[in-house]
Amino acid sequence: MRRLFTRNFLLLSACLFVIAGCQKDEPAVVIPTPEPVPPHLPESLFPYNELEFPESWLTDPALQLFGGFGSDVEVTDEGATLGRVLFYDVSLSLDGTVSCATCHQQSHAFSDVVALSTGVSGNPTHRNAMALFNFRYQRRLFWDLRTVGLENQVLQPIEHPDEMAMDLTELSNKLGQRDYYPALFEQAFGDPEVTNERIANALSQFLMCFQSYASRFDAGLENEFADFTPSEELGRQIFFNGQTRCNQCHSGKNLFSTQPFVNGLELDYAAAGDGGIGELSGDPFDDGRFKTVSLRNVGLTAPYMHDGRFATLRDVVDFYSDNIQPHPYLDERLGVNGFGSPGQAPYQLNLTEAEREALVDFLKTFSDTVMVQAEWLSDPF
Repeated sequence: MRRLFTRNFLLLSACLFVIAGCQKDEPAVVIPTPEPVPPHLPESLFPYNELEFPESWLTDPALQLFGGFGSDVEVTDEGATLGRVLFYDVSLSLDGTVSCATCHQQSHAFSDVVALSTGVSGNPTHRNAMALFNFRYQRRLFWDLRTVGLENQVLQPIEHPDEMAMDLTELSNKLGQRDYYPALFEQAFGDPEVTNERIANALSQFLMCFQSYASRFDAGLENEFADFTPSEELGRQIFFNGQTRCNQCHSGKNLFSTQPFVNGLELDYAAAGDGGIGELSGDPFDDGRFKTVSLRNVGLTAPYMHDGRFATLRDVVDFYSDNIQPHPYLDERLGVNGFGSPGQAPYQLNLTEAEREALVDFLKTFSDTVMVQAEWLSDPF
């Protein structure tokens, strides 16, 4: 019985081997990469070079101190148009799946809707994707202010391994092979040559056109806030009353500061995972020191803080009202005295429920009504 079983098994194996040997090798399944779709651009270019801030901004002494420090790039219609295409083109990423706009979405004031974005690698980024606008008044960029000027900033996310992961030595050649780029580069720069310097310049031109100054708050400055609800008006009074100190860190027409602050999120930021500027300087004074962002469009840019830890504006208001943590270098405006040396005990606002909701309602009036839906800033693909 055992011999019969063994003989039959060997015969069966031999037959299977012969059958398998007679079959042709199946070719590997190759998923074709779709040809890049050219952008849909208007026959007459949008006049990007005519975009300008209101006269009240251009003549404001405080803003004049900040304007133009970040970049001296000249905006042309052709250059900004090229920058628009580059901003939305997934071809700038290694695998053709991620563009600048993936993590900077127009409807959210060019920020992301998640705490930490995910790029080509599938790994979450280190920090929350910042909203993009009003670069005329920004000199130092990124949360840790490590870069000066747009043209020095825009290529960094493209080559970052967790964002777009593109080898910059291959970028110009890759884009030069796209049918639509030679003509766009020639229109913008006089010849069709694609270079990293020109890519950075065109992206910078487009980003300079992200101008945010049209909100219900701005309309209120003109009509004495006649259209504000009672809650929004209460929130405005709280924001500017001097006791909450909101507008001491987020001041002027751009509602920002050029200074980085320690805002009391942690007792020890480095130990919590992100020391901010302190990671670059190694100075304990800089532990947890981050860029002070503009509050314009803050109602559109959730989640909040450098790590996106707060999901809602109410969470942010509650934090500044009740939960600021002690820190050796806590900014004095968040301390009990409000002035003097840093590191004071945290200031407790203890806002009422109505005051908290009013502040949230007021902060939402900073949302731009033009930039977030402008066709000339939208996806051309």
